[in-house]
Amino acid sequence: MEAKLERIRKQANSKLANQKLYGQTLIAIEETITEKNEPLTPTAYFGALMTTLQSSQGSSELIGSLLYILDEVFPFLPHSVLRSKFADIMSILENTFEAHKDEQPLVRPILGCLQELLAAQDAPNWSMPVTKKAYQLLLVLSANASPKARKRAQDAVRNILSRPPPPTIIHPAADMTADFILRVLHETSKSDQHAAQQMLALLQTIVPYWPPSKFSTLCQTLLQLPKFNNIFLTKAAFDVFEALFDAQDTDMDADKFASLLRAICELKPAAVDERLLPTWLLIVGKAFPSYAKSNPAQCANDLSTVFNLIFADFQQDSRCHRQIANCLSTLIEYCVTDDLIDQASAGQNNGLNEIIQSLEAGLGVHFQPAWVHVMTVQQAMFNKLNHSAAPLMNGCLALLGELRLSPSEAYKEQLDKTLGVAISTMGPEFFLRILPLNLEAPTSSSHIGRAFLLPLLKTYTTNTTLGYFVNVLIPLGDRLAAKGEAAAARDLEMQAKVYETLVNQIWSLAPGFCDLPVDLTRAFNDTVAERFSSLLYTQPELRPTIAQALQLLIEKNQALIKSSADDAHLMRAYGLTKAQAAENLNFMSKFAVNYLAVFFNVYSQIAPQVRGFMADVIKAYLTVTTPEDINTTFKKVLAMLSQALESNEPAPSNDPSIPPPMSHTMLDLAIIMIPFLDLESSALLYNGTLTQLLSKESDPTLQKKGYKVLNHLMSSPNGRQVVSQDIDSLQNHLLEATVTCTNSAKKDRIKTLNEVVSLLPNTDLHFIPAILSEVVLASKDNNEKTRNFAFDLLVNMGNKMKEGGVVKNSRLEGFDESVPDAQATIAEFFTMVTAGLAGTTAHMIGATVGALSRIFFEFKDELPVELTSELLQTINVLAASNNREIVKAAVGYVKVCIVVLDIGILQPQLENIVRSLLKCQQQHKSHFKVKIRHMFERLIRRFGYDTVANLMPEDDRKMIVNIQKRRLRAKRRKGANNAAADSDEEEEGARTTAKKGAFQDAYEEVLYGSESEIDDDDSEDDTLKTVKAAVTAQKQKQKKKNNNVSNAFIREDGEDAPLDFLDRSALGRISSNKPTQRKVKSNKGAFAEGDDGRLMISEPTKEEQQQEEQGEQGEDYYMQHITNPDGFTRDKRNRIKFKKGKDAVDDAMEVDDGEEGKKVKRAPQKFEKIGKEFRSKRAGGDVKRKGQMDPFSYVPLNKVIKKKGRNNNKVTYTGRVKK
Repeated sequence: MEAKLERIRKQANSKLANQKLYGQTLIAIEETITEKNEPLTPTAYFGALMTTLQSSQGSSELIGSLLYILDEVFPFLPHSVLRSKFADIMSILENTFEAHKDEQPLVRPILGCLQELLAAQDAPNWSMPVTKKAYQLLLVLSANASPKARKRAQDAVRNILSRPPPPTIIHPAADMTADFILRVLHETSKSDQHAAQQMLALLQTIVPYWPPSKFSTLCQTLLQLPKFNNIFLTKAAFDVFEALFDAQDTDMDADKFASLLRAICELKPAAVDERLLPTWLLIVGKAFPSYAKSNPAQCANDLSTVFNLIFADFQQDSRCHRQIANCLSTLIEYCVTDDLIDQASAGQNNGLNEIIQSLEAGLGVHFQPAWVHVMTVQQAMFNKLNHSAAPLMNGCLALLGELRLSPSEAYKEQLDKTLGVAISTMGPEFFLRILPLNLEAPTSSSHIGRAFLLPLLKTYTTNTTLGYFVNVLIPLGDRLAAKGEAAAARDLEMQAKVYETLVNQIWSLAPGFCDLPVDLTRAFNDTVAERFSSLLYTQPELRPTIAQALQLLIEKNQALIKSSADDAHLMRAYGLTKAQAAENLNFMSKFAVNYLAVFFNVYSQIAPQVRGFMADVIKAYLTVTTPEDINTTFKKVLAMLSQALESNEPAPSNDPSIPPPMSHTMLDLAIIMIPFLDLESSALLYNGTLTQLLSKESDPTLQKKGYKVLNHLMSSPNGRQVVSQDIDSLQNHLLEATVTCTNSAKKDRIKTLNEVVSLLPNTDLHFIPAILSEVVLASKDNNEKTRNFAFDLLVNMGNKMKEGGVVKNSRLEGFDESVPDAQATIAEFFTMVTAGLAGTTAHMIGATVGALSRIFFEFKDELPVELTSELLQTINVLAASNNREIVKAAVGYVKVCIVVLDIGILQPQLENIVRSLLKCQQQHKSHFKVKIRHMFERLIRRFGYDTVANLMPEDDRKMIVNIQKRRLRAKRRKGANNAAADSDEEEEGARTTAKKGAFQDAYEEVLYGSESEIDDDDSEDDTLKTVKAAVTAQKQKQKKKNNNVSNAFIREDGEDAPLDFLDRSALGRISSNKPTQRKVKSNKGAFAEGDDGRLMISEPTKEEQQQEEQGEQGEDYYMQHITNPDGFTRDKRNRIKFKKGKDAVDDAMEVDDGEEGKKVKRAPQKFEKIGKEFRSKRAGGDVKRKGQMDPFSYVPLNKVIKKKGRNNNKVTYTGRVKK
């Protein structure tokens, strides 16, 4: 309520009179309540408003404002108040309504008050006449009021009916509402059909609350409405039917329900009726599923009739084909029963056979415009029949196969999808019986090759028989491979390539056939297992495919065992039960040991960058291998690892074709096996890692893998137990390995340290200060992941210290045994970290300040106030440093303090903060300008402008004034409603942001987020904008580089046709730089203006004309060829010819950059005046010259009558000869 009232209070300063009155009235009411020393509760508002409203004799505007506020208060009043004061409230509301019932702004809040008043009444009150009278008023207004008031009344009725008084389920007013609506519909259907439509609009919203006893009467009334031939009334009746079947389970008996559906079917609109047919289809799509729930057998018998009735509309030229397809798909999904499918599969003739015959006929010529939607219905039928589709849908499949031989682009995609659904339901075996591949003899007309089915088989094959692949497709692939070898022997390279492609496509089907096969124990024998193993060895290009197939054999059966469905549903959907899936896993475990050996050998032959798929299949088979076999295999791996470490292996190569060293491979395999090892094997791996790998400074990769081994060991239960028992020795080894740690292993070392800190006993925490300096420096590492892990480790160390314990300082290097122990507290941890501020290098000091800011953000609430103030005071001193690295970290710390600390702690340090920030800006003006400006803005938002401005020296006052001006300007832009809302609430929300679960995100948001409320356009100078633009461009370039996106662009110059890549001129459109839109040249200022504003246009002089002609003649055709989007070529005579596509004309052109888009300007035509030899040089007119003809117009008629198209001079009748 307070939020709503606050919004009204803000309107007191609004420019709109009515909103201003609302705000002023609320303020006056609150002042009245405050004068009585009462709290501002909903009941107090209610009493003051009702008293004022009862005694008010003012204008309608004042009464309207009181009712408006009352409407906002009513939902928050206790129900006891509304029940006890019901009579008094109704009296006031009725009198007000009678006096102002023609004023809509007053009627709407009265209806809102009535809604809450009636909804709060209990069941006994609804039997009182005054309550029924009030509700009757709402019903009348829901039919006769103006549009806005009618909508409010209808919403009130719906809201009341949706809140029945307990313990009743159906509202006491439901019967009253039903009688009123039925009576109004009966009276207005003939005389006032517009009122009937309004009642239907109300009825559509309250259908979920309609009394069940009135359901039959309502349906009979609705069925009468379409007879009045009013399309709008019919549409509204259909909408009510749709809502009726969608919202409620009917209690009608089967006969009445069936007759109702038959009556609805008789009301079917024409196929071309785009207004009524979609709604009617929605009714059918919701009514028949309800019918199927109550009487599935009878619904299945009646289904074919309504299906064929609707399906026939596909023959009509209608825009409702999509809605028809959706309706028919719904009928198939919910109304085709399992008994119906079983009867049809057994050969009995029932309605399902008729539906399938209709679907086959739907692929005829008469249905061609709707083939896409017919195929949608066929897909629904395939999915419903599932494995039973094989004999029933053979005819449809054969027709689909014929269409696929010469498909049109209009339906090719949908056709392929339909064939794919057929593959996934029927299974490849039955599918290929109808549409065989014919890859070996595709020449005859009866054996048409269908290699196009192979990609579909790869995509859609699942949960089928593996035996078909073993017995049919593998031999087919072998025969094709033999033919390919024979073709290669005869030097038929193209034919050999085709056969090779077909063989690879056949083997690519293996994962689909291995995806939960129903005959795994029968089809997968030793021969098949050996064949898969040999392919892994001999066919590198097929390794991912075969590995995925073998992996699916394990994972899909494991997923089926974990399913929550019962065996009956699983058997119906997949043809397997959980017991059979467990049997399959037990069967595959017999092959696990041999396969692991194969996998390990293949894994060692593949480059590290591309062998992730082998790691996945190894993990899958380890899950079905016995613990004894796993440990035996692991000991073999460990022995090979030891042997490889003892031998002098060559250094790893960057060439992906060269396998990595054996020691690297064995370590990777050991990491994969860690989750499955027992305590003995885990201990062997742990000891070997500590003694041989952590100090391998000469081989950074081995050292990195050693830390990974420790990470995985501490992530597994057995490994964690082994490490916990030897935690002291592990700490010593890790501390000794600090010096030898390489840069590439630093990230994994930090992760290992994080795990070790979690395992530390509280009785001895000396490991934390021992590694603290290393972790602090890692937080400034170049690698982003290393930095993030270092920050996480700092937080983990802080939590460990916060739990309490003892830090044995005597065990630290360089300390005597006499050094006393320290108690582990969060304050002690901060003391340890602050020791880094005494570092000798700026890098160490900056890293320490950054680490402090991170852990301060995390543990600020647990720190003593004195320590917080001392830290801030120390960091303020560092912020005035001359070193940018230190200043950057210090400014970040101060920013975190400004955001998260309470004002009471910050206030004493405010002057020092301002002084240090100003000094920082003076020393590093351009480097920290924006960041410091944001920090001053933050200070203004928290402490106010005057407080901050008073602390600013006079020389720097200009900056703070400028910030305030731009803040106020930005607030004004947000609008009047948001002008008074300052950001203090947001600041408090930022300080209480969730700490745990989103550490880094929240910290980085505070540290690096741009929270300035000033528009960047107002605050950034040109230099800063240029720098930001360059940084943004660099980031975009780096992002594209990381995503391997090609920096190639196609210039489009306004042509509607797409670019023809086969045209030679297409290369002229490809650019490595992003093309920019051509700018239109403006002619503004092209002519001079006189004193009176008129344009002064002067003729060009001879010199200007000569310069213009020289500029045209000096055109650079080479640059035009490079930059012109069309390009040009030269013929044998070295003439330039532009290429403009198929309908182009070879003509010399030039592109005018001044035009928008691509406009071609013809070469300027040159004319020669006839009779220029008679022109006088000093005067106007013509002169006679000695020895020449008289100056008359001599038109050469012989050239005028030349045929069109000849390349001769053309004469115009204006006396000019075109050259």
